[in-house]
Amino acid sequence: MGKDLHRSILDFFHDTVGSHHNVKSMEDISTSNSYIFQINRQRGMTPVIVYLSDAYYHSDIDYHKRPAELNDGGFILIAKPESHFSKEDQMNYPEEKIIIGKIGILLGALKMEDFWNYERPKKKQP
Repeated sequence: MGKDLHRSILDFFHDTVGSHHNVKSMEDISTSNSYIFQINRQRGMTPVIVYLSDAYYHSDIDYHKRPAELNDGGFILIAKPESHFSKEDQMNYPEEKIIIGKIGILLGALKMEDFWNYERPKKKQP
């Protein structure tokens, strides 16, 4: 866990999340070891803390070593495009109000007040 993310990943995150219709503003609350942002949402929705993970594979150990800023819930963004997570993969921990996934999962979750319960829509079978 750390800050091993290329500047282009951070720029993409800022541009994509910053232009989401439910995002009012973003605050950088990063630490010396982690990129962390508070996403303030529109219409009185509660803020979401987003931790940008630099892991290629997010294991149980990584989950339990998550930053303290996620103690009250949040989103662990698998930020590296080359990670082992696919864009469809997600892990929900509703009892801790945490969800793990790629950017598409985050964008969907930002639409819900209880973002930790977001489930990616299933593709329709032909």
